[in-house]
Amino acid sequence: MHKQDLQTNSESADTESFYQSRGNSGEATASEKEQRFPERPNKEQVKTFPILAFEGKIHLITEKKGLSQALKTLCRESVLGFDTETRPTFKKGKRYTVSLLQLATANDAFLFRLNHLGLPEELASLLADPDILKVGVAILDDIRALRKLRKFEVKGFVELSNIASELGIVTCGLRNLAAIFFGARISKKAQLTNWERPDFNSGQALYAATDAWICLEMYRFLDRENLLPENNIWNMPESPLPKSSRRYKNFNGGRKIGNDPKTME
Repeated sequence: MHKQDLQTNSESADTESFYQSRGNSGEATASEKEQRFPERPNKEQVKTFPILAFEGKIHLITEKKGLSQALKTLCRESVLGFDTETRPTFKKGKRYTVSLLQLATANDAFLFRLNHLGLPEELASLLADPDILKVGVAILDDIRALRKLRKFEVKGFVELSNIASELGIVTCGLRNLAAIFFGARISKKAQLTNWERPDFNSGQALYAATDAWICLEMYRFLDRENLLPENNIWNMPESPLPKSSRRYKNFNGGRKIGNDPKTME
């Protein structure tokens, strides 16, 4: 399946009848939105779907000298596809820092090798820019991992799984959403590869680029179909209190009154 087929694939007979049922309003009601998509894709049917992959130019950024041109291109966009990759671990208790940041336009995918670059200030500024939307799926862990490299204000992020849930979809992972929206499969072949390997290969690059780009395409699909909520900006949840702080509540300007449950209001 090619990129140009995405919009065509969404315009099925069912979709056309859906629009006709609206009349001339042009806007879907809440009940119509919930009825439009299945709660989850049919696994057997998904096996017959064509593979969908990014066909634009992939830019692998390993050194800071490549940042300037990449950011120049990215900052011209109002919406970007967003994702990260982290080296998998197969030992209990072992964790790696985030290895790769992917940001995609319709025609270019930029893969920033953070294990070489860290998170440069210029890149963190783009992530904090409220005027450039960064669209992804299950982005909370991605952002937490990025903020361990450099703190930045979390602004302008869109969580597609939240929007899908409002449309009545239950399984809101990236590959499930691609199947539901586009009738296509996204390859998982490179998912558990070593994202910090020196010889970063073409299969890894295509996998990473596709994951970011398809988020952008899903956002554009929802926008074309008038299915985006009025406010689609995702807000970073507050960090939970440390365990030592959970035994009491603060009252009267922060005065601690102890951890006896009988004194709690």
